[in-house]
Amino acid sequence: MGEGMSRIETIGNATLYLGDCRDILPTLPKVDLVLTDPPYGIGFNYEGEYKDSEHGYQDLISILRGYPLALLQYPEEMMRLICPVLGAPDEVDLWVYNSNLPRQSRMWGFWGVTVCFSAVKQKAKNFDCAKVENINVSSYDWTSEFQQVKGNGFEKTDHPCQIPVGLVERIIGLTSPVFVADPFMGSGTTGVACANLGKTFYGIEREPKYFDIACQRIENAYRQERLFA
Repeated sequence: MGEGMSRIETIGNATLYLGDCRDILPTLPKVDLVLTDPPYGIGFNYEGEYKDSEHGYQDLISILRGYPLALLQYPEEMMRLICPVLGAPDEVDLWVYNSNLPRQSRMWGFWGVTVCFSAVKQKAKNFDCAKVENINVSSYDWTSEFQQVKGNGFEKTDHPCQIPVGLVERIIGLTSPVFVADPFMGSGTTGVACANLGKTFYGIEREPKYFDIACQRIENAYRQERLFA
């Protein structure tokens, strides 16, 4: 078992690593997409915050340089901290959600990956419009129907910053990868989405508590797939 790695679990087409992504990510097979919601908690009071300086956070993000990448972050941090490290994204998509807090949006940035905005169809919002010939249409409003995972939601786990599985599935649909990696796996949402969509997944998480949650969620996703099959 390599340096910085203390456990490996294989579940279906998912390989999960408990350890430090800085040691493990460079050892993975070539992937089509690194899809991740990296930790960010500087100045915020919740469990799982990144307890370092902004410079330290930028050092952490620098491991993603050169990978085909879809990364989710608050717009302010995307512009101020991530773009100076990774450069300007090739594409962006804004996720706007309901919230009682001042921050009500997060931004997907895409680097080095083709985003096909006609690959996923959505229900037409105005069925009576003469220009709409089909109920399922292409749209650039890709993520606004997804809301945050709330404490009483059916997806909610003990992870403090969980994102919806459907949101991740939408991004995978726009980029059409086969092999997906998430170096900040958290509760395993990317792995669940990959299991649902038949993608090969590599996940890395350093916190044993969240690693165990991810293993359970991904196993449940494969169990449901086998049940319906």
